[in-house]
Amino acid sequence: MTVKRVTFLQELLNFMGLAERVHLAWISSAEAQKFVQVVTDFTEKIRALGPNPLAEYAAGAKAARLESNSDHRSSHLAGDR
Repeated sequence: MTVKRVTFLQELLNFMGLAERVHLAWISSAEAQKFVQVVTDFTEKIRALGPNPLAEYAAGAKAARLESNSDHRSSHLAGDR
């Protein structure tokens, strides 16, 4: 069930432009070195991918909404409808 959920999440993130930002690894508590290696490799991979590309999109969308709301309020206050 876990593999199915992670696969679904990976496909969803790929659709959103966030491919390769989820990783699943089965590691025993006795495999400390493997854990360190998996986390290190994944961290390097995420750093190489760069910042979340949706953050820039979200900032632009928020600015557009604020501008739209400001225009709407100013025209309403001026009596334009």
